[in-house]
Amino acid sequence: MPAAGEADTAGRGSWWRFAWHFLEMVVAMLAGMLVLGAALSAVLGAVGWDYSHAEHPVLGSLEMVLAMSLGMAAWMRYRRHSRVSILEMVAAMFAPLVVLVPLLWAGAVSGATTMALLHVLMLPAMLIVMLRRREEYTRAHGPVRPAARALGRGLAVLLVFLLVPGAVYAAGSAAYARNQYSPPEITTATATPPVHDPGKPTAVVVVGNSGANIADALVSYEVLAVTGAFNVYTVAPERRPLPLLGGLDLVPDLSFAQLEQRLSGSDPDVTVVPAMPDSDASDRAMVTSWIRDTASEGLLLSVCAGAQLAAEAGLLDGRDATSHWYRISGFEHDHPEVNWRRGIRYIDDGDVISTGGLLSAVDGTLRVVERLVGADAARAAAQAVGWRYYTPGRAATLPQSELTLGDAVLYTLNIGFRWDAPTVGVVLTDGVGELELAAAFDPYAEHSMAARTVAVTPDGAAVRSRHGLTFVPRDTLANASDRFDRLLVPGAAASPHPAIDAARRDGVPVEFLRSRPGFAFDAALRDVARTMDVPTARWAAKVLEYPADGLGLSGPGWPWTLALRPLLLGLAGLAVALGATWLIRRARTRRPVENAAPST
Repeated sequence: MPAAGEADTAGRGSWWRFAWHFLEMVVAMLAGMLVLGAALSAVLGAVGWDYSHAEHPVLGSLEMVLAMSLGMAAWMRYRRHSRVSILEMVAAMFAPLVVLVPLLWAGAVSGATTMALLHVLMLPAMLIVMLRRREEYTRAHGPVRPAARALGRGLAVLLVFLLVPGAVYAAGSAAYARNQYSPPEITTATATPPVHDPGKPTAVVVVGNSGANIADALVSYEVLAVTGAFNVYTVAPERRPLPLLGGLDLVPDLSFAQLEQRLSGSDPDVTVVPAMPDSDASDRAMVTSWIRDTASEGLLLSVCAGAQLAAEAGLLDGRDATSHWYRISGFEHDHPEVNWRRGIRYIDDGDVISTGGLLSAVDGTLRVVERLVGADAARAAAQAVGWRYYTPGRAATLPQSELTLGDAVLYTLNIGFRWDAPTVGVVLTDGVGELELAAAFDPYAEHSMAARTVAVTPDGAAVRSRHGLTFVPRDTLANASDRFDRLLVPGAAASPHPAIDAARRDGVPVEFLRSRPGFAFDAALRDVARTMDVPTARWAAKVLEYPADGLGLSGPGWPWTLALRPLLLGLAGLAVALGATWLIRRARTRRPVENAAPST
C-alpha cells in the first residue's frame, strides 16, 4: 500500500497529465482550424460550394467547428482514446452551435460575434467532457514518440506565448468591430428633405438600415450637392437615425417608399451605392433588391466596396468594374462574372460607373457631373471641394497598392493593442461641410483604428450640414471632461462656442480641423500623424487612396512602444506558465521527502 506522500505525488502527477492533455488537444484544435480549415475551403471551392464567412456565418461557423473537431479527433485517436470518447468530445465541440445559431438567426448576435463566442465556449465544453471522464485523461495514455513529444512541447510553448496577446487582440478587435457601426442612441428624429425641383435630375445616396461607410456616402453627396444642378437626397429602407461608420448618425431625407412617392413612381437619374456593413444579411438583401429594381434604369455609381452590392444585384455581370484595392481580390473570388480591374480611380461603363476606394469617389462623382451637367460644372465642383487631382474627361491611374508586411503589423497593433486609445468627441455644428465631417471621423475611427470617435453637440440637439443633411449626436459637451480625451471641431467656418471654451478650461484639448484652403482630409491626416504617428497617417492615406507625399506629415515615427506590448504580454504569459510548472514540479519532488517516515 503506497504511503500518503506517494499517493499525493501520484495524484499531483495525474492532474499534471490532465493539464498537459488539455493543452495538447487545444493545440490539435488550432492545427485543425489552420490546416484542415484551409483544405476544406479549397475543396468546397473546387466543387462550386464557395461562400463568404461574412455573408454566410452559419456555414463559416460549421466549417470552423468541423475543422477543429477533426484535428482534435485525429490527435485523440493517435493517443488511443476510445471511439466513444472521441465522439463525445466532438459532440461537445458542436454543442455551442445549438445555442448560438438560433441567436444568430434571430439577429441577437452578429456573425463575427458568433465566431468569437464559439472559440471561447469550445474550451470549457472540452474541459467539462474531460472532467466527466477524469480517470481517462489523468492517466498516462497512449504513445508519444520523442519527435512528437518535442513538437508538442514546442507548440505548447508557442501557444502559451501567444495566448495572452491573442486574447488581448481578440478583445480589441471585437471592440473595434462593435464600434464601427454601433446602433444610434437616439432612435427617433426628423429630417426635412430639400425642396424638389422637377427641372433638375435627381441623385440619391443609398444608406442601409445598418448604416454605410461615412466617406463613401458623404463625399459623393457633397460633390453632387455643391454643383446645385441636382436634387440630392439620402435614402434608406426606413427613415430613422442610421449609423455612418465611426459614430456619426444620419437621419435619411427619405425612405424608399417616400422617394417613390416624391418621384411619382419614376426612378432616380443617379443612384450612389456606398459600402455597407456585411453583418446584417437581411438589410443588405433589402438594399440589393431595391438597387436591382429601382436603380437599373438610371446611372449607377458604385463607390469603393459598394461594388459588392452592385455585383450582388447582378448589375456588373459581364462589365468592367473596379473597387478598393484591399477588397477587390475577394470580389474576384465571389463574383468571377465581373471583369475586375485595378489601378484606376473609376471605370465608366455606360450606365454604371464604379470607383476605387473611398476618396476615388470624388473622381467618380465628378465623372457623373461631367456626363449629366458638363465639364465646366465638374471643374467648378472639384475646385469647390478642394480636390487637386481632377483629370477632366478621363480616369486617373492609381499605384498598384497591396498589403505589405509593415501594413499588416501596423494594422494588427492598432486594432488589437491600443487599449489606451483616446475617445475623441467630434463637435457637430450647423453648416459644417459633409466632406469636413467625413474627414473628422473616417481617418481616426476606421483607418488608423487608434481612436474612438463620438459625435457631440453643445446641447444635444440635431444639426444640419452645409447642404441640408440632418445628423444627431450621441453626447453633449456638458460631459466632455468626463468622457473625452480630446475634442475635434471640423469645418472651415467653425467658431469657438461657450461649451467648447468650458471644456478647454476643464482640461480637454481642443483641435479645430480648419481645412481651407485645401482638401478637408489634409488637416485630419496631419493631425493623425502629429497625435499618433506618421506610419499610421500614411496607412490611413493609403487606404483612402489619397496621395500623402505632399501633405508634409510630421510626428512620431514607428510606434515601437506599441509594438512591444504583444511581445511583453507573451513573455509575461510564458513566465507565469513556466513559473507554475516549476512550482508544481518542485512540490512533487519535495513532498515525498517531507512525508517520509522517520528512520529508526
